[in-house]
Amino acid sequence: MKHSQVRAIVSEAAEKAAAEREYEVVEIAITNKNPSRIIITVYHPDGVQIDDCADISRAVGDMIDDKDLFEGKYTLEVQSPGLDRPIRTKDDYRRNMGKKVEVHLYKKVNDQKEFVGILADYGDDTVDIRTEDGNIVTFDSKSISLMRQVIEF
Repeated sequence: MKHSQVRAIVSEAAEKAAAEREYEVVEIAITNKNPSRIIITVYHPDGVQIDDCADISRAVGDMIDDKDLFEGKYTLEVQSPGLDRPIRTKDDYRRNMGKKVEVHLYKKVNDQKEFVGILADYGDDTVDIRTEDGNIVTFDSKSISLMRQVIEF
């Protein structure tokens, strides 16, 4: 079976299992190395619970076994996005709206390459950050080398 077909089947099973538990699939990675490795990253606004990861893993694993998608052994991991995961996609922006983020740029804006603030808005090509002084700074999304949530203790 082609990699794209396997990916489509795993994606469908992961989306269904996650949705049944009110989770959102963030990312799916599949390697063809022996043994094959499947990593499913899921999100929930209240945090990712280990029992839910185990349930999603069992549901997806059962489907993989039923359809005999992989020859031989495979590993399956279900995980949370992690607090330090880069914010890259519009879905990532949506999930992080109103949260404190750090932004690193390829080139300086207002004589700075790094900004910290609240993710205030985003569009097709722009991201708005409200800095600590209350100003809104707008970035072209292509100018951002790294954005991630600020972890404060």
